[in-house]
Amino acid sequence: MVFYSYLSITLWLPIIAGALTFAIKKVVKPKIWASIITIGNFLYSLWLWFLYVNRNNEQWANLVFQKDGFVFYEYIAWIKTSAFTIQYSLGVDGLSLPLVVLTNLIFAVSIVSSYFIHHREDLYYGLMLMLQGGVLGTFIALDFLVFYIAWEIVLVPMFFIIAIWGGPNRRYASFKFFIYTHLASLVMLIGIFFIYMKTGEFYIPAAKEALTNVRDPFILVTIFYLLAIGFIVKFPQVPFHTWLPDAHVQAPSPGSSILAGLLLKMGGYGILRFTVWLLPPRTFQAYGSQVRLVMGIIGMLSMVYTAFVALRQIDLKRMIAYSSIAHMGVVSLGVAAYNEDGINAAIFMMIAHGLISAALFLISGVIEHHLGTRDMDKVGGFGSQMPQTSTLFVYHAFASAGLPGLAGFVAEFLVFAALFRDSTLFGVGQTYVWISVISIMSVIVTAGYYLWALQRVVFGPIRKEYSTDKDAHWWELIPLWVLAAFTLLLGIFPAIIISITDEFAKLVVPV
Repeated sequence: MVFYSYLSITLWLPIIAGALTFAIKKVVKPKIWASIITIGNFLYSLWLWFLYVNRNNEQWANLVFQKDGFVFYEYIAWIKTSAFTIQYSLGVDGLSLPLVVLTNLIFAVSIVSSYFIHHREDLYYGLMLMLQGGVLGTFIALDFLVFYIAWEIVLVPMFFIIAIWGGPNRRYASFKFFIYTHLASLVMLIGIFFIYMKTGEFYIPAAKEALTNVRDPFILVTIFYLLAIGFIVKFPQVPFHTWLPDAHVQAPSPGSSILAGLLLKMGGYGILRFTVWLLPPRTFQAYGSQVRLVMGIIGMLSMVYTAFVALRQIDLKRMIAYSSIAHMGVVSLGVAAYNEDGINAAIFMMIAHGLISAALFLISGVIEHHLGTRDMDKVGGFGSQMPQTSTLFVYHAFASAGLPGLAGFVAEFLVFAALFRDSTLFGVGQTYVWISVISIMSVIVTAGYYLWALQRVVFGPIRKEYSTDKDAHWWELIPLWVLAAFTLLLGIFPAIIISITDEFAKLVVPV
């Protein structure tokens, strides 16, 4: 048995702390306790990043255990029978490590931004910490059953966060969220069992190796669609997206930041980890091209359709929700490109969108808490009254619209560069170049609805009813400035992420 506890620490710390929240609430305030845990876990994940980058350095190599292409590998035989073994096995690589760090960062800023919660604080912060453990488990599990358990655990805390602390229609939104994503998860589970039937493995690296030797395209196509349905609904992408706007609108703003910043990324992670490599074009020319064409069309529709829907919204939060679906369409296009640039771009977009969307949802919460509404036709002209909030809104809106120098631009540029790089787009010539052209034109619509939102919300004459409002509290502003700093850092130095993700991209895309 080999057991190194690096990843177990970051996984179990929030889960245990979440359970303890109820026991120690008379000793330390739940919000302080949760803030200490999440900030500490984020700082610890930065230490893991340092070790990962320096894992081949003699000074640090003895601290890092690697196996099967994963770093910080941990293994314990959990359920062992004569037929199969379920392993408690964890590990990270160039795909999962950036998502682990992003998870700990988003939870830290979301917890601090939750100080307006006063109703059943112990339950709220306990659920948030357990939710963090579930999200982390999804990104680091190396056994299909452990992965599925973590994937499903995430539904429960988020369901209650929406249902208890959400808006007027919170129960409808929470049930819709749960039913949509749970049904999709069951389809994914069928795919997992199908993989086990064909490989005899639940251990993900071994199952992947066995699947690369399968030459029956029907089996691989079936596995692809069974898994992809579960992941695309979580993503979500058109036409499986209708649960997301309702969940966002009704969830408390920190819950929305986690939903957009992380839970959507679970779907993108699943696509990249389990499906993108199933049908390499050189081995399965027609089938590989077909499924990537489907991903390209889904990405294009998600970008274009939701961009126009966002343009019609009056509720600021609903507009940002549709924007999130459009930006996840960029990830689908990166997958469809199926080259190193495309895979790197897809991962980078998930990281960039995680930072930007989390900030935008937190800003929508600040506006609602201080002005009493998110209706963009009613809140105009508060720029001079709330200068820091307005500055951060303008900053993150331009970041989401793809302003050069910020993280959003890097992701979109890389995706479209990947799509146009090869003369054999999607492996079937330039017949489908219209997918790229239409998708890139949707960026104009994205800029349009953000500029219109800024014009209505920030600029213009100050409404009398808001003339005495003051700027946001420190616990609302500090998380936004932190996210703004990381958005700028990745926009100027994208190699911080790409140098890590490129290791994964080179392995998943055949030469």
